[in-house]
Amino acid sequence: MKRLAFLMLALLSAGAAMAQSPSSAPSSTTTTAPREEGQPPGPEVRYVCPGATDFSAQFSKDGDLATLTVAGQPEIELPRQRSGSGFAYGDSYYELRGRGREATLTAAGRSMRCHAAGRPGDPPRTFTGAGLVVTLFPDGTFRLRETREGSNEPTLDLGQWSQEVDGGVRLILRGGLVARRAFRQADGNRLIADNGIELVQAATADKIEGLFRLEGLYRDAQDGGLFTECFTGRTYGVAQSGAEPELEHVWVQAAPSREAQLFFQVLGRFADDGEIAVERVLNLKPNATCPPPPPRSAALRGTEWRVLEIDGNRLAFGDGVRRPTLTLDDEGKFSASTGCNSLGGDYTLDPNGLRFIAGPMTLAACQPPSDAVERRFIDALGAVKSAQIAATTLDLKDASGKLRLRLEARGR
Repeated sequence: MKRLAFLMLALLSAGAAMAQSPSSAPSSTTTTAPREEGQPPGPEVRYVCPGATDFSAQFSKDGDLATLTVAGQPEIELPRQRSGSGFAYGDSYYELRGRGREATLTAAGRSMRCHAAGRPGDPPRTFTGAGLVVTLFPDGTFRLRETREGSNEPTLDLGQWSQEVDGGVRLILRGGLVARRAFRQADGNRLIADNGIELVQAATADKIEGLFRLEGLYRDAQDGGLFTECFTGRTYGVAQSGAEPELEHVWVQAAPSREAQLFFQVLGRFADDGEIAVERVLNLKPNATCPPPPPRSAALRGTEWRVLEIDGNRLAFGDGVRRPTLTLDDEGKFSASTGCNSLGGDYTLDPNGLRFIAGPMTLAACQPPSDAVERRFIDALGAVKSAQIAATTLDLKDASGKLRLRLEARGR
């Protein structure tokens, strides 16, 4: 029944986002930090599933086991399976398959598409300037410290960060104090806010230690308390010190069952071991819950995109006809497969738009209809001037606004 509870959370809430996974197709992928073929994007990955329930996956050092966690539910351990490409874990009930940052989780024959939040496996990055310090963590969360003029104490905030394509790439912070902060990314190590404030990447990461006002869902588990913080969406263990006994006592008195989660507001600190040390319990709201998370989209860079449509025509693949693919890295390079040949080159993405500059391409002879698909794909790619992402769909348009290419993030 506990495994079924996870299924109900993860799948029945997915709505239109659920779909049967498409079949695999060979591709050529380039990333800024190449990892061994078939490996997950990092040892600990937070997967965002548009329209469904997010979950975390922890992969063992030897790569033989994946442990899936969703807030308030028991962990699920999946052994590694053989996979022609990408990575695969599963048992008789669940299956997790992925390639790069994209993954598909299947339960009882139903699937949902997900993508890795943040930059799994990378170190935290800190940007500073004009009294503002922002640290981006690899799981897609951030912490922020802001010192305002006339204030003796800095303001602390936390939440989730993501990227949006709007002319150039914009970093979006969504937290508890400010619903949305946007920064334009410049030169790879600078962030420029809408009001012109410039943040520069620091040489070392600042984890921003301090006393945060946290709100989320708490429950007592067999190994200690668990706190699912609303704005980061992450579940933390609660250190058995400070006000933890009071938090547990209030929960025991108010919870209708051992499995119940109750909404608390607390003051706490983040410990080095990943736990939250609660210093004071501020409030209990038994009937409250976290607000729904904002819609999230796959990242433009580091994602393998597969072509669905060229110039408005949906393409059919199979019987030896392969689907064109496209991948952009963080260094201004792209790699692609036409379904027959491979090519690479440079791209630019700035307020003036998105432009691809093709480089060398292999010259294998393509049989019909792959030869026609290849010509149309290359022509469309050369005409691209803008990009727009919605969930796991990428639209590439020309200067007139015509849709030239529609692609989907590959999950398996």
